[in-house]
Amino acid sequence: MEFTVYKKTEEVDEYVGKGAKKKKQKGSKEASPALEAGQTAGDVSKKTKFVSLYGQDGKAAESVQLAGRHPCDCQTLRHALVNNCLACGKIVCVQEGSGPCLFCGNLVVTNEEQAVLDKKNKKSEMLYKKLAGDSRSQYQAAVDNKNRLLDFQANSAKRTQIIDDESDYFNVDSNKWLTPEQREAMKKKKEELQQEKHRSRLDRKITFDFAGRKVVEEEDRQDYNMNDDKEMMRLFKNDAFSVAAEIKRRSEAGDIVNPNIMRSRPMYDEVAGGLGSGGRGISGVVSRVQDRELMEMSDDGMCLSMHQPWASLLVMGIKVHEGRTWYTQHRGRLWIHAGSKVPSEEDIRELEQFYRVHTGDEAIRFPGNYPTSCLLGSVDMTECLAQEEYRESYPEGESGSPYVFICSNPQELMIKFPMSGKHKLFKLETKLHMAAKKTLKK
Repeated sequence: MEFTVYKKTEEVDEYVGKGAKKKKQKGSKEASPALEAGQTAGDVSKKTKFVSLYGQDGKAAESVQLAGRHPCDCQTLRHALVNNCLACGKIVCVQEGSGPCLFCGNLVVTNEEQAVLDKKNKKSEMLYKKLAGDSRSQYQAAVDNKNRLLDFQANSAKRTQIIDDESDYFNVDSNKWLTPEQREAMKKKKEELQQEKHRSRLDRKITFDFAGRKVVEEEDRQDYNMNDDKEMMRLFKNDAFSVAAEIKRRSEAGDIVNPNIMRSRPMYDEVAGGLGSGGRGISGVVSRVQDRELMEMSDDGMCLSMHQPWASLLVMGIKVHEGRTWYTQHRGRLWIHAGSKVPSEEDIRELEQFYRVHTGDEAIRFPGNYPTSCLLGSVDMTECLAQEEYRESYPEGESGSPYVFICSNPQELMIKFPMSGKHKLFKLETKLHMAAKKTLKK
């Protein structure tokens, strides 16, 4: 009996790193690649790998083809040709691929695929569904999205509702701060003004001026002023949100004071010579304004926002007393900001005439203009007096407010810095404060 025995080639394992390689010992034979005619083993090992630019692989390397169907205007200069669209004539390359034309929607396929479609068998039906079925689903999805948006515009647009200042304050029907009586009166007055504005032309008076050769339409209507309407003023004068009601409510509560400070209102003390004594704090000790001299020397950038034309008159030094319904401990430099409300010419004339009479100087120099929404300058606030103290010190004083700021040393800015104001006293921004101190008129 004969046996055939195969002997395994001796190998030595070399564990050098992460990947172990088996190295054959010398003398073992290893399969070598087939050599072409005229080549040696050295030529094979040194053979350079390259791709011909004129072959199919070279042309594919020059162009980039994205996955899927994408519009392409290469006109088959970069990609291979699929076919021409028989409807619009567009040249379709392999980047756009077989399927509906991306311009007109007509089906474009290769010659091989057209041959399969012409057979009208099960295979051609599957190919047609593959090529045209996706476009049908996309078209139907687009139609459904259009119908959904149109339905949302027609029926569901009211879901988005913006509550702005117009609807919250100025619109009579939705103003939440008006009482039912005020809302009804305002609505009735609005309807009357609307009817007066759009009344019939038959009731209008027209004057024919034959000498001057012109036709004049007389306007006997006057602009409505709520301050002249006694009925409306009666409703709003005793309003719960009016200034008078706020002063009365705080007077009854015994606390007309800035709610931002931790102290009660100053009380009038005749024993102290008419000076206001501070209310007792939490610990029961009478609190006082501390470091008044330090506050007068320093400038912390405290600012007060005022309406025009009072703001400019205060910065010009014509107005020296400013009234408020709240008390403040601030002393020293106080910056003055002009609010955004534009003053009327009538208010300016009346106020200027008042100060001519009040100061007794007919040649007083008033500002040339009254800018708004800007920083005007500064004054030095020396006192904040209660009305009782104010009347003792200034019997002919101009202010009738519960508390009066006594101001002096007005300084106007050479450059009016635009800014927005805030309620009561607030601090200026650091950069704006530094710039304002450098541009004060000496």
